[in-house]
Amino acid sequence: MAWRWTAGAAALVFLAQPAWADQASAVQAVRAQTRVIDAQADNSGTLYAFVKADKVPWDQFAGYLCQVTRPHQARIFKIRVVDVTKANFSQNPNNWPRLGEAACSGK
Repeated sequence: MAWRWTAGAAALVFLAQPAWADQASAVQAVRAQTRVIDAQADNSGTLYAFVKADKVPWDQFAGYLCQVTRPHQARIFKIRVVDVTKANFSQNPNNWPRLGEAACSGK
C-alpha cells in the first residue's frame, strides 16, 4: 500500500515541475526586455517588472509584457510595472506603487 502513495506523490512532483519551469522562463523573458531592470513572480500569478520611471505609457508596456510571457505558457495572470527606486522589498508587494498594470488573458 505504501508504494502506491509514494508513486502517486512522485507523479505529482513530476507534474508540478513544468509549471515552475514555465514561470521561470517567462520571468527570464521579461528580464531580457530593454526597459526592465528585474522581474519576479509570486504564487498567485502576478509578475512584477521593475523599471526606472521614465515617461512611458506603462499600461501599454505591461500589456506588451503579457505578450512576452504568453509563449511560455506560464501561469501569469497579471503584470504590474513597478518603479524600482520606490519598491520597498520589506513591504507586501501589493503596497508597492505601480506605474502600470495589465491583465493577461489566455487569448
